[in-house]
Amino acid sequence: MELLIVMVLLGLFLTLSYFPTATARKKANLAAGQSYVRNVALALEAQRDPSTGALPTHLTDCLSGFGQRPKTVTACTITYLNALDYVIEASLDGAALKKVVYKSSDGTLTSLP
Repeated sequence: MELLIVMVLLGLFLTLSYFPTATARKKANLAAGQSYVRNVALALEAQRDPSTGALPTHLTDCLSGFGQRPKTVTACTITYLNALDYVIEASLDGAALKKVVYKSSDGTLTSLP
């Protein structure tokens, strides 16, 4: 009887501890996606032409060539608005929010559902 009570209590404890762990994992995946998008933006800024400020517009896919990509980032694109401004959009899997958008014109990083 005592063993049964211990097993029930362990099962209850494991069930209750799963939900905070899942929430923490989703938040960590979102933070990893945001960090990756910031790193891509920093790399693009480093490649600006020093005299004109123009961007290297041949880079449109940010899934490779910008350091180790987290597994949560499933798609990432760079869209050039003009010679000086761009938008980075990353789709996330397993994160609290599904999309991260960075706009270079005002430097905002937004997470969207």
